[in-house]
Amino acid sequence: MRPDELTTTFIRRILSVAETGKPEWNPGAIYIYADDNRFKPPRKQVTVSVGFTENGNLKKMLENYIEKGGEKSSQFQNYLPGMGSKNRPSLAGNKEFIGLLKEAGKDPKMKEAQEETFDALYLGPAFDWAETNGFEKPMSYLVIADSFLHSGSMLPFLMSKFPEKKPSAGGNEVEWIKAYLEARRRWLANHSNKILNGTVYRADSFLREIAKENWNLNEGSIVMHGTEINRIV
Repeated sequence: MRPDELTTTFIRRILSVAETGKPEWNPGAIYIYADDNRFKPPRKQVTVSVGFTENGNLKKMLENYIEKGGEKSSQFQNYLPGMGSKNRPSLAGNKEFIGLLKEAGKDPKMKEAQEETFDALYLGPAFDWAETNGFEKPMSYLVIADSFLHSGSMLPFLMSKFPEKKPSAGGNEVEWIKAYLEARRRWLANHSNKILNGTVYRADSFLREIAKENWNLNEGSIVMHGTEINRIV
């Protein structure tokens, strides 16, 4: 069963902290990380707000913003062709583009575009995957949504590293999520990209809550990377 709307809002806030350090979205927040792993070493790329990366879904989010008739729509048009292509230089050093993103972040339509795109491309597919594979607990949905946001999907090679079956195949949901998080943490901690080494706090946060049996995400606040997130009722 999918989480109710209050729990889904809590999940969004937790994921926002995992990505940006803040539970409330800042639509104009821009980050530059060397995490485009299509290149060796990883190339710098632009990340906007809650995980819209130049090599990921930034283009789709901006297309949504343009469709809404956002104030800066016409100024983004020239940046869209080829955005995210390996053959196009990164926009990480383009001050004009970064400044435009910051200005557009003040437009309410940018926040709307980000929220809709986030739900359509991250939460929606993650919740569909969880439901299809028999997961029911809110914590499971949070862990799965975090993987979709952080890695783009549930990575098959990680799921092959432990023997527990998914609930839909007769496995134990609790044991599967624990095993998956432990495998994911080991992978992040030992990844050749040092930036990913520093993201083990995501798995650590979830494992702490699991140790407290907080499977329904209703046992008070949750701490993610040193930030306390309260459930809004």
